[in-house]
Amino acid sequence: MEFESDHSDGFDRLPDPLIHLMFNQISDIKTLIRCRSVSKRFNSLVPQADSLLLRVDRVISATDSDDDDDSFLIAFLRSIIKSLHHLVSPSKALPSPARSQNSPAQILREFERIRNLQIELPSGDLRLEKGTTIRWKADFGKTLKSCVILGFRSGDGGGGEAEFGGGAGAGLKMRVVWTISALIAASARHYMMVEVVNEHKELENLVIKDRDDEGKVVMDKKGLKECRESQGEGEEAEVNNASSGNGVGLWWRNNRTTVPAVRMRMWHEARMELSGGMKMVGATLVVVRPTNGGGERSEVEEQNGDVGLALGAFGEDAVYCEAVERLLKSRSYILEMNSF
Repeated sequence: MEFESDHSDGFDRLPDPLIHLMFNQISDIKTLIRCRSVSKRFNSLVPQADSLLLRVDRVISATDSDDDDDSFLIAFLRSIIKSLHHLVSPSKALPSPARSQNSPAQILREFERIRNLQIELPSGDLRLEKGTTIRWKADFGKTLKSCVILGFRSGDGGGGEAEFGGGAGAGLKMRVVWTISALIAASARHYMMVEVVNEHKELENLVIKDRDDEGKVVMDKKGLKECRESQGEGEEAEVNNASSGNGVGLWWRNNRTTVPAVRMRMWHEARMELSGGMKMVGATLVVVRPTNGGGERSEVEEQNGDVGLALGAFGEDAVYCEAVERLLKSRSYILEMNSF
């Protein structure tokens, strides 16, 4: 019996839509770059992936000239540039690694039609005391639309408010510091992605998170459109330079979108034990919304809206969902804060 020899690549039999689906499931940009070296076909199809995850080791601006500390992506590009060279068409050559930068905008320019994008930063932005945990989620358009913040300290905490440094006034001050810190971190992440939003018109969903699961900025299709339109109108006043003098290479932490005047609804419990045995000291839940974001609404409507935001903020984590539900049963307080 004779068998016909078939030396064709099995992937050549797969239709392009199926390969696109595979690339979207992979999503990780570092892995997708490796896939480009597999074949000429993969090299041409990878840039068409529309669901991406970019894990960032270090974020620098396009003008940062610090060449001594390259990111993983630059090092990786240098290692495979020779193998990719013969696969790239002459009309669209890869940029020279020596000139490459690793700002998210420049990395993502290799992709043509991004619809869903996740950016994972190397760490959280807040510098907290040992035993303190803060989780937050912020929704943005051209500026802040809402932010939900949950903060607490772990342990038995025999002193309640004393755990914050002594006295109710000190406890309130600490919770306000938590809130401001989370808002600054969120607005810095939003600023970092404005260039990406403007360049990728087909983007429908954007999430900027961190490996510590400290906070998350989300922008839906409506918010992304609002952000693009505001930039088209030249609204430069929405950017705030908050340089601290020690952020070399971390431009996105030194510049941020201005936080508008906000109204904060706060719930607090001095001590709380969850069903799984976890103990929280000074547990605090804060819902932040712009004061002019919803027009004229009654206090009941405002409170119902805040409760809805709080319940939906940490849906993927049972522990924090339980903490939110418990805190919502306590008395709430209203604070207002000017734009900063």
